[in-house]
Order: sequence, then C-alpha cells, then structure tokens
Amino acid sequence: MRPALTRLPLLLLILVSLTGCWDRTEINDLAFILTTAVDLEEDGSIRYSVLLPLPGSMGGPTGGGGGTAGNTTYYIDSAVGDTIRSAQAKLQKRMSRRMFLAHRRTLVVGEEYAKKGIREIFDATARTAESRMSTFLIVSKGKAYDLLQANPQFERFPSEAIRELVKARTVMNINIKDIALSLSTIGSDPVVVYVGVKESEKGPKPSKEIEVLGYAQFRKDKMVGIFEGRTALGLALLKNEPVTLKITVPIEKNKLITASIYEPRSKIQPKLAGGKLAYDIYIDSKSKVIESSDYYDLSQINKIKQLEQRIGSYMKSSVEETLKKMANKETDSISLGTRLWIAYPRLWKETYEKAWPQGFKDADFNVHIENTLSETGLIYENVTKAGNGY
Repeated sequence: MRPALTRLPLLLLILVSLTGCWDRTEINDLAFILTTAVDLEEDGSIRYSVLLPLPGSMGGPTGGGGGTAGNTTYYIDSAVGDTIRSAQAKLQKRMSRRMFLAHRRTLVVGEEYAKKGIREIFDATARTAESRMSTFLIVSKGKAYDLLQANPQFERFPSEAIRELVKARTVMNINIKDIALSLSTIGSDPVVVYVGVKESEKGPKPSKEIEVLGYAQFRKDKMVGIFEGRTALGLALLKNEPVTLKITVPIEKNKLITASIYEPRSKIQPKLAGGKLAYDIYIDSKSKVIESSDYYDLSQINKIKQLEQRIGSYMKSSVEETLKKMANKETDSISLGTRLWIAYPRLWKETYEKAWPQGFKDADFNVHIENTLSETGLIYENVTKAGNGY
C-alpha cells in the first residue's frame, strides 16, 4: 500500500507537465492546394489562381472540368491584386478553409508574366513555410489560368497530368530550387519546362489535353525565347540530364530509322586557343532502334556503324542549333560562364564578367559526339521479311 501511495504524487506531477493540443489544425479546416497559377493582366496587375479538390466529391465519379456543379471533383478560383500575396489574400477572404500549400507540386506561370520576370515568385514562395523547393515551376503557353481549365482524360485533376508530364523520363527535371540556383549563379541563365493545351484529335469525345512543348529560354529572370524541336533535344544533351530522347533519321532512300537516345553524358571544357575563347564539348550516349521503315538489315557491322554515325550527326547538328539560338538571344542556358569563371577566374573578372553572355558569341565550339548503338531493338526477326514465310 505504501509504495502505491508514494507513486501517486509522481504520476500527478507527470500529468501536470503534459501539454494539451492547444494549437491543433483539423483537416476539415484546410483547403489543399494542388497547383497554383500566376498571370499578368493587361493593366499590369497579377492574377493568382488555385486548383483544389472538392472534399464532398472525392468519393464520387471522376469526371473532369472545373467548377462546383455536376460530377466534378475539383474547383478553380482566382483573384487579382497588385502582388501575388495580395491576390492570394483576396482569394482567401471567400474561402471557408485556410489554403494549405504543402501538397502543391506544380506552380504554373503564364507566358506574359514570365516575359516580365519571375523573380518575385521566389520572394513570395520563400516566405511561406509550407512551400516546397521541390515544386515544379512551369511556363504555360498563353495564360496559366487556361492551362488549369484543361480536362485531361487520364487523370482526375489537371494538376496531376501536369506533374506527371514534367517529371517524365523524356523531360528534364527542373524544379524551383534548380531555377533559383541558376538565377543566383555567376554566368548562368535558367530554363523552364514549357507546356500548352492541345485539343484531342479524332476522338469520340473532344478533350483539352496538356502537352510539353519544350523549354522556356530565359535571360536572367525574363523569358526571351523557346527551345523546341531540335533545339530542345540539343539543350537536353548539353545539360547532362538523364533523359530519354526520340529521333528519326533517314538512312537510305525511302528508309527511316526511329531511335531512342538514352544515358547521354556531356562534358564541357573552356580553353584559350591563340588568345581566343573556345569550348570543347564531348557528348557520349547510347541508342536503341525502336522502329525501322522498309526493313533495314542491322545484322551487318558496316550498317550499324553507318546508323551510329547518322544518329551522331543528328545530335551534333541539334547541339549546334541550340548554341546558335543561345547566342542569338544572348542567354547562357548551359552555364558556359560558370565554367569559364571556375577555369579562368582572373580572365572572367577582367574581360568577360561585365559583358556576359555576349562574350561567348565569338567563341569557337568544338562538338564531339560518341554514339553507340547498344541495341537493335529486335526481340525476334520480322516475320514479314522475304524468305521467312512458307
């Protein structure tokens, strides 16, 4: 009996020291923002848009489209203000739940806003504890608000379609942290994934799908152009990103080969050749045939070598087109200035720092491509090839 009585005051003391749940936040009090969009209005004000799921519709049908009517599962709303946070505050005034950004994975910027400059986004984002630096920052063709209005058929929310597209193996992985580092690094300009809305073709039910168009080209924090097609391919090769790329090259008369380029590795070295700035660019990659029109026999070594050279030539011309576009727009999208600063700090400080990236316009670029055809792609012989039938 006595030991029990001695323990009782100790237990009471422990209970007194326990804290209560005085600052709890219930799930029912939060509005989970899946993506946000920032646009520039004609009068210079900022439109801030949000997409969030409707809790009451989450267990029902999975139809697409915005708004609150019918069988939709998400809601889109926006407000206009002088700054991003002022527009966000106006939007919050008509929401019964507090906007919660920790689940946001994509932040879409309209093209006009990107041309004005995206630096303000990094100030507003860094002052919100819930924001994640791993969020994907994306530039939309046209208005970012219109991108949220797309109704992709494969995903419940447009935000999910956007996220899955920009983190695909065929697209360079670029998030807010990467862009912020590029903006704050000497001799470097950022690139941002560029997307748009595409009407479905010849489907029984029309839909507005989301499509990756290339990469937005920036000079400091302002968008000045677009890398698309071959220049987007060249950019991915130069950036040393682990992406998978698809190309189609002619190999003989009426014969086309479609190949997949994977595991590209690039190395860029600045040097001074006779007092002139030059860059040696080495790109090593593997390729795999994924289609051959009119059957091209790859059982012969000389034909394999020919295809490797043709793919290598396509890659080299793509890289050269990308470098030319960078020079024309005066952007350093692959951190050439950073490499020069590291290799020749005094030369950078005395000659190039104040005039970069105009300084690399007169530089020589020596592009070396090493492509290896690692797989012909065939898992069995083409059964329609002459001589294989009965």
